[in-house]
Amino acid sequence: MIRPKTNGTELSQLAKLVSGTCSGEVKVFGITHDSRSVQPGDLYVALQGANSHGIEFVDEAIANGAVAIASDSHGAAIANQKALPVIELANARKEMATISASIYGNPELKLSLTGVTGTNGKTTTTHMLRSIFIDAGKRVGVIGTLGTYLEAEHLPGARTTPESTDLYATLALMVEHGITHVFMEVSSHALELHRVTGIKFDVAVFTNLTQDHLDFHGSMEKYFAAKARLFTSEFTNQAVICTDDDWGRKLEVESHIPVLTIGKNGNWKTSGVNSSTDGLTTQKIEIENSGVISLSVNMLGSYNATNAACALAASQFLGLSILASLESLKNVRPIPGRLEKVSIASPGTVFVDYAHTPDAVATVLTVIKDVNPEKIITVIGCGGDRDASKRPLMGKVAAQLSDIVIITDDNPRSENPTAIRSAMIVGTQDCSAEVLEIADRRTAISKALSLANFGDVIAILGKGHETGQEIASEIFPFDDRVVVRQESENV
Repeated sequence: MIRPKTNGTELSQLAKLVSGTCSGEVKVFGITHDSRSVQPGDLYVALQGANSHGIEFVDEAIANGAVAIASDSHGAAIANQKALPVIELANARKEMATISASIYGNPELKLSLTGVTGTNGKTTTTHMLRSIFIDAGKRVGVIGTLGTYLEAEHLPGARTTPESTDLYATLALMVEHGITHVFMEVSSHALELHRVTGIKFDVAVFTNLTQDHLDFHGSMEKYFAAKARLFTSEFTNQAVICTDDDWGRKLEVESHIPVLTIGKNGNWKTSGVNSSTDGLTTQKIEIENSGVISLSVNMLGSYNATNAACALAASQFLGLSILASLESLKNVRPIPGRLEKVSIASPGTVFVDYAHTPDAVATVLTVIKDVNPEKIITVIGCGGDRDASKRPLMGKVAAQLSDIVIITDDNPRSENPTAIRSAMIVGTQDCSAEVLEIADRRTAISKALSLANFGDVIAILGKGHETGQEIASEIFPFDDRVVVRQESENV
């Protein structure tokens, strides 16, 4: 990734910030946890990973220019044999964040930061805020699933919330670019793995919580607990919480910071949602101790009206007027892979969406159903090496809300894709939809297009904005939107 400029920091000075012991002295100019990304003058942090320890790659890090090593006791013992200065860390991930912040000049203190979390809606809400603040004349950055935006410049990213070494470098880069407001997706993994340690958000936003990432957290209660950490005085000053699900209501009760709730019974009471054929969704909001406003957003679905209400409330917390933000929401800039309409040469209307949880699939297909298509044809798969329990649930929801479902491959990663598809098909039993299994995703999309007539809607779900497909741990170029356009020419 692109790095900000630094003046260099003495290793002993960094060691004093954490509980680590330091042997040797050198000035470091950057930091990374990835041996492949080391640049000359870097501090290399060797972490214990799920399958290996970063110290196994220390020789590669040194060859790439690392001048010092930081690690836990196991890694430090090996690093001490390499004739480089070493910091031994007591809590490697947490202290890596503290060190990263210092190396890059504590950029988090020079920016207005808003964190958005939830199972669904993080990307949409951050990009709604981006639109609002661009319209307000602010210099805006975004960090999230779609990558990093430095004003109009886009940089791809591998994670929803980057590791702390990359996150602090990105924030410092934003400071260099003169950016003032940053809107950031904060994942449960990021909170659990200390990626945002040291950051104090001006506002935190909670959208919802539905089943996802149980392979990592183990239970919904632990998943919620990870998210809830963001809504403490350690991480934020104030919060906007959607209370339309039980988890939002639980979070409201347990939070000990100033909270504004949004929902059917919130401080901002929402009602009267309506989506029109021109793609505009409106809803009324009764603001506690104030009046009633009408919110319109140029996106289909009640869930997008809720995301817009959360963005509106956050923008008010950050000093913008409600009236100005309402105007911006009518013309939110397109958000890649979020109910994105794709123009095609063959009959039917195509939407591509990132929906990859049972709730997200239900939400998107319900929105499509509400526009009264002749029939809904859904192309869907599930990712490998992720929560397997949601696979039959996603198959079931797709089959309940579609006329035709084509089960295909998403990102199988290291898993057997046949087993993933089979698990999804189990969930489609006893549903009235016609269910087809086509392993190759391009072929599945082509088949969906060939089945469509005028008035039909084709929903291609799961990958959204992604431009690659990971099969057997290798990534191949694949963009649902590009493939749709190509295959529609052949129908």
